[in-house]
Amino acid sequence: MRVSILQSNYIPWKGWFNLVALSDVTVIYDSVQYTKNDWRNRNRLPSPGGLVWLSIPVRTAGLLHQPINETRISDRSWARRHWATVRQLLGKRPHFGDYAAEWESWYLDSAADELLHDVNMRFIRGIMGQTDIRTRLVDDREFLLQEDDPTGRVVQICTALGATSYLTGPAGLNYLDASRFERAAVALEVIDYGTYRTYPQATAPFEHGVSILDVLASIGPRTGGELNAGVHLR
Repeated sequence: MRVSILQSNYIPWKGWFNLVALSDVTVIYDSVQYTKNDWRNRNRLPSPGGLVWLSIPVRTAGLLHQPINETRISDRSWARRHWATVRQLLGKRPHFGDYAAEWESWYLDSAADELLHDVNMRFIRGIMGQTDIRTRLVDDREFLLQEDDPTGRVVQICTALGATSYLTGPAGLNYLDASRFERAAVALEVIDYGTYRTYPQATAPFEHGVSILDVLASIGPRTGGELNAGVHLR
């Protein structure tokens, strides 16, 4: 069984969903510290004038060490603004109409949410449904983690789930101790994002690192085939 562990992001890029699609179980690890100027509360969409940021305003003053799953939204009007921007930037894409009603409902529902985690998970679960990703999602709070270091916590989660392999992004190799996985009989695998194709996009040069909303609006049902990154053992 292949396990991955990820923090929730706001309308993540296709690589986030690719890693999930290649896993049997993905643990949403939002008990870790919220990081400013990261992907937790923001993402990008292409436009003829360049990349446009969509950022959910959150409370951070005096809350330096707050976990992601306790981070609160500071302005409820963000959802209306974001939906207006999404319609403006993606409204003329070939498949926008296939998804627009459902996306709008997510934004309308999210306007009442107090926690960033809840917004992120609404969009993540919704997009998984639209791309037919059936990976099981597990909240990290289901585990009584006893290890203090990142590798120890990952190995503990993998062991608790009965994992035979752990799938990580390339950046994971910067902090994971491969020998700990070997001792736990868990293969360490790395996703390879270098095989992605391009598709017609509203900005040049082409940018892979944008929200998957752009992929869906641009190529529609083919999006599942776009999630085709390879995997290799470390």
